[in-house]
Amino acid sequence: MRCTKATYQLQLYIDRRLTLRQTRVLEAHIASCASCRAELDFLEEVAHGLNTFKVVPEPADMHEQIMRKVALTTTHTRLPSEVAHFKLFRPSLTEILAAALLATIATLVTLLQQPSIRALLPIANGHDPLSLFYIRVVHMLTSIDTNTLIWGVWIVGTLLGVCITLMVAGSEMRTQWFKAMMERLPVR
Repeated sequence: MRCTKATYQLQLYIDRRLTLRQTRVLEAHIASCASCRAELDFLEEVAHGLNTFKVVPEPADMHEQIMRKVALTTTHTRLPSEVAHFKLFRPSLTEILAAALLATIATLVTLLQQPSIRALLPIANGHDPLSLFYIRVVHMLTSIDTNTLIWGVWIVGTLLGVCITLMVAGSEMRTQWFKAMMERLPVR
């Protein structure tokens, strides 16, 4: 007999649910296998402990005690003023201004990329300093190696995404994020 089958049959052996033939085969295996014998001793100890286990009667007013504690817990954790003031989306004035600034920059960049719209604007026709600066920046970005440009855009986009998420998340979320980051830093 293998140990896996013997281990499976040990509880049935303790409960006296094996046939006479199965019992003899299992006892022969237990006599020659120290690990299965130790397992049997452990299971017999557990069975003996369960048989001698004394049940402690519950108090007569246990239900009332539990319900009283539940009522006290819910009144302490959910005060109406706390529930009324809790809002998931609570941006501050600086967060709103930062989001508006980012949206404005994105809109201007999109507009300045259209040649027909750029021709209508008096300051973006290619002769003023702002237009020349924009053209130089676009030329510099297009002359960079494609892999480097993609890598840079990915890093900037990731950082902007983290910053925008932290701005929109609210002060509690920022505090939790900051604490989590500080715990993960190897040097303090």
